[in-house]
Amino acid sequence: MKLPAPSADTNAYEQTLQNGLLKYPERKENYERFKAASKKPTVEYLPLRMDYEVTSRCNFRCVMCMVSERKQGGDMAFESFRRSIDELYGLVEVKLQGLGEPLLNKDIYRMISYAAERFIWSRLTVNGSLLHINDNYKRLIDSNPGEVQLSIDGATKDVYEKIRRGADFDTVVKNAAMLNQYAESLGLQKTRCWTVVQKYNEHQLFEIIELADKMAFRRITFSITLSNFGSDYWEEKNKALSPSATSAALYETGLRLIEHGRGYGIEVTFWDGSNKYSLNGGDDLLCAWLFERAFISSDMKVVPCCVISSPEVCTCGSASDFRGVWNNDIYVNLRQSHLNRTPPSFCRQCYE
Repeated sequence: MKLPAPSADTNAYEQTLQNGLLKYPERKENYERFKAASKKPTVEYLPLRMDYEVTSRCNFRCVMCMVSERKQGGDMAFESFRRSIDELYGLVEVKLQGLGEPLLNKDIYRMISYAAERFIWSRLTVNGSLLHINDNYKRLIDSNPGEVQLSIDGATKDVYEKIRRGADFDTVVKNAAMLNQYAESLGLQKTRCWTVVQKYNEHQLFEIIELADKMAFRRITFSITLSNFGSDYWEEKNKALSPSATSAALYETGLRLIEHGRGYGIEVTFWDGSNKYSLNGGDDLLCAWLFERAFISSDMKVVPCCVISSPEVCTCGSASDFRGVWNNDIYVNLRQSHLNRTPPSFCRQCYE
């Protein structure tokens, strides 16, 4: 059995989807082509979903993140984002998130609003450190995202700041409460607490639920897989940070966490990026990313997925000509490798 996974607010998501399909006939036609299609090396529809790395800059240096050891990048320009959204008329959902802190991009609220005005459901993860500046907590909610995930990786200052290097625990906790209270005052349920489980915080998971309640979260997701970003170096580095508990023990702990959350009126779910797909079975068990979505880096390069995130690992082309890239030789060969059950090494993390 599997632990429950997080999902979007079903009613809000479905309403946004249907409104977009109704208003934009091209989007509806693209959506129907996607629904009727099977997995092939060349696809006859545009992506339904997209990840936009609105910035590759971050004010933290988290121990499990590639940003902690690489040169700081830049921000995606609003006009580049707008042109991409307009070109990819089939989009129904976007994630405005990469390896950086989204609120460092001065145009993030315009980006969220631009997507919302076109009935494109959006989500993003923030570290919470900037929400008190210039009423960012209000501006974020008012821009109308589908969901805001806020990273809380420790129940105490020492644990949290050991993981989220460069952070101030007290500021983040205060900011999270402000964000939730503002959303609640508008009758909105748009936030989720997100915890990356690792050896430094695995002893605090029950306490993190209690802290989430104090910050007025009603949903929390425990991410129980550390990404390797398609890199052997980060595979080894984050393997050393992984929880010590076995899968069976994590499952039993998960059941108790769910029950603990119920006592506080908090929905507890789990994100497990490992063994997500399978090479032993039908095409429906293969990676879905290559056939329905992609990742556009802050410098407008097309990367196959958010697990890789970095153009340094794999680049399929320039997002300035996404339609040309979507079925170029690189993409076609990459899809064919999965259909042949021989995906490249940087894709192996997501398979059994």
